Amino acid sequence: MNKLLVFILTLTVNLTFSQAGVNIAGDSFANSNGIMSNDGIWVTNSTKSSRLKGSPYLFDSWNSSNALIYTKNKKAYKFNKLNYNVQLERFEAKFSEDSILAFNPGNVDKVVIEGRTFKRYLDSEFQRNSYFEELVVTNSVVILRKFEIAIKEGMFNPLTQQKTTDDSMIVKEKYFYTTDKEELKPIQLKRSAILKVVDADKRDILKQYAKDNNLSFKEVNDLKLIFQHYNTL
Repeated sequence: MNKLLVFILTLTVNLTFSQAGVNIAGDSFANSNGIMSNDGIWVTNSTKSSRLKGSPYLFDSWNSSNALIYTKNKKAYKFNKLNYNVQLERFEAKFSEDSILAFNPGNVDKVVIEGRTFKRYLDSEFQRNSYFEELVVTNSVVILRKFEIAIKEGMFNPLTQQKTTDDSMIVKEKYFYTTDKEELKPIQLKRSAILKVVDADKRDILKQYAKDNNLSFKEVNDLKLIFQHYNTL
């Protein structure tokens, strides 16, 4: 792209940028310059060099017209092509097949993509901040989901001493809850475990509501509906 054109486009974006946010088109390199220096860096497409089957990304598609990244300095960026790299624990915006902008997690307050909210919490297992999806948020408890990459080994032929299929990446899920938004504790998505962490005087109400509406505590979408009712009590 002509350097003068890039400069003009970048200047235009910087002049029209507001505290409320800016719309970053998925194929606009120029518009990314305003955030790259502080909030992200250019990286190569990690899937091209990987010998593993599968993808490290959470979403099958990069199309995310409603994706928003909120930074700690009270700015918001809207992206047309955003995805979460589970393996590297970072959100990435794709501008072309070989041009990907990886966001510095330290500058991100939260990410909203496909109607799902991701925030960083302290992972006690690894003693570092990681992204967790907020499934349920109430005044008394927050229920979270964390995604991790596991390697599934390919099949091995003992006669030839060679693998007959490649190793592959699979995305695994873990669930946690917190009552103070600091200490995370593991939890299973089942009725008995969920009811233990909610207010005691609302447990029977929730149990009856789930029964009356044929909702399961084991299913994430059902769990969200149950707690939508919980927040009205």
